[in-house]
Amino acid sequence: ELMYMDFSLMASDQISNQAAKWHYMSGAQTQVPMVIRASVGGGKGYGGQHSQTLETVFAHIPGLYVAYPATPADAKGLLKAAIRDPQPVILLEHKLLYNLRDEVPDGDHIVEIGKARVIREGRDVSIFATSKMVLEAASAAESLSEEGIDAEVVDLRSLRPLDLEAIKKSVAKTNHAVVVNEGWMFGGYSAELSATIMDHCFDKLDAPVERVAMPDMAVPYSEPLELAVIPNSSTIQAAVRRALF
Repeated sequence: ELMYMDFSLMASDQISNQAAKWHYMSGAQTQVPMVIRASVGGGKGYGGQHSQTLETVFAHIPGLYVAYPATPADAKGLLKAAIRDPQPVILLEHKLLYNLRDEVPDGDHIVEIGKARVIREGRDVSIFATSKMVLEAASAAESLSEEGIDAEVVDLRSLRPLDLEAIKKSVAKTNHAVVVNEGWMFGGYSAELSATIMDHCFDKLDAPVERVAMPDMAVPYSEPLELAVIPNSSTIQAAVRRALF
């Protein structure tokens, strides 16, 4: 367990150059069944060194899985799946979700890593998000419904492996896409996801993919400034309107 994802950079050699590569470099003779749990995200006023997400850094490394639950049930199911997986898995837990209460299945509840979940069906636009941003996307979809906009919300649940089939199926239905990520805009996961959608769904899109992400700056310590730069329901709604109109 890493108290904050920010600290993972201090262990990046062991994670990225060792754990991620041993299976390949040993000719599949070695496995690294390791799970790293880390809290991520802003919203607590902890400042720039304790509020980053950094999922893009490790999703970029072949050999690592990155899972990102948004609900208590998925937190349990993905953790149990990660423990059973022979790959090294990074399980990210948004610190603002630790007090979230919801139903959690009893017993050996497993959520397959790499399988997205549609949490809200829609016909006009697909919103793809993870973790805390799933809740913001769901809130945005409810508000947009009052304007007659029917948004579909897809919880990716893991960044690597990515459920490409679920993405293609949703975009084929709505013909519009908005990607939401709490990480930085430049070089962030929203860029990779947008490119993936353009590569695989271009003929289905009626408009360019819209991105919602953090500005390229350190997370402010000031709570009002922090809340002003972290993506939320309002910024997602604005992106949906840009995509549609």
